[in-house]
Amino acid sequence: MNGLKRVENRRSDALSRVGWDQLETLLAAYYRSEGFEVEHAGTGATGAKTDGGIDLKLRRGEQFIIVQCKHWNAMKVPHNAVHELLGLMVNHGATGAILANSGEFTKAAIEAAQKLGHVQLIDGDELRMMLGPIREPAPAFDSVRMGAADGVPAAAARRIGERLLSAAEDRIRYGGGRRGRRHTASRSIVAVMAMKLLAGVLFMVFTLLMYRVFFDTITRALVPKTPSASVAKPAVPAAAAPAVAAPVAGDPCRDVIDAKSGSYIDHCASGTPVPRDVEHDRKQQRRAEEAMHVIADSTPEL
Repeated sequence: MNGLKRVENRRSDALSRVGWDQLETLLAAYYRSEGFEVEHAGTGATGAKTDGGIDLKLRRGEQFIIVQCKHWNAMKVPHNAVHELLGLMVNHGATGAILANSGEFTKAAIEAAQKLGHVQLIDGDELRMMLGPIREPAPAFDSVRMGAADGVPAAAARRIGERLLSAAEDRIRYGGGRRGRRHTASRSIVAVMAMKLLAGVLFMVFTLLMYRVFFDTITRALVPKTPSASVAKPAVPAAAAPAVAAPVAGDPCRDVIDAKSGSYIDHCASGTPVPRDVEHDRKQQRRAEEAMHVIADSTPEL
């Protein structure tokens, strides 16, 4: 059993070979002989699946004592049993409690009983002195065969089943042995594997998200931005007004005049020189000289 200590002296006698239910019956008979009113509440007498931790209830006058029987021959009963029995005593309003064991108690159990009080421990040596010599129990096979001959094989099978059930309860309460440790270890391994699997899935999801963000960032950096439709397009300069060539009568050479401003662009688009008008030039010169005189007369001397 997990966390339990082996007994220092493992006994092999008639008491060690009786069943746990027979041990309850022997103790019930002993306390009746001591003048107690005994209520056998354990599963060995009632046939119930559980007994709530109380096998015998003893009453004599003002005394009300609860008894729990342990039939441990290989391992020592630990201090946990003492604390549990003390709790049962308080819950049931008993005046005392007895923890009887066919084997041994741990040192911690003995110290706990002495410290807490109200709980009396009876070990294997004291129990044998109380009960005295007992008859060697019949083999389990003979019990089943005798029950079948009496027409009650189901009762014998029920007693065997109850014995196995009690042993299982003790294993659950005080440790599951190697099998229990293997079961606990298996569950721990499964839990660790589940945690690792969950962590792996979360890591993959995080990696994919980071890769997506990185890919989008690189894509936006490489693709050139397209101009928005709202951005005004640069104004296209209006096409220059075409030049209009003014024909000159009697001469294949034509003057080219700008249609917008009316100024001459080329006096002869054909390339033939235009004959100079001397009189026209003289008039232009006189007008320029007169304009200069007007400006000079109206402008004060500096």
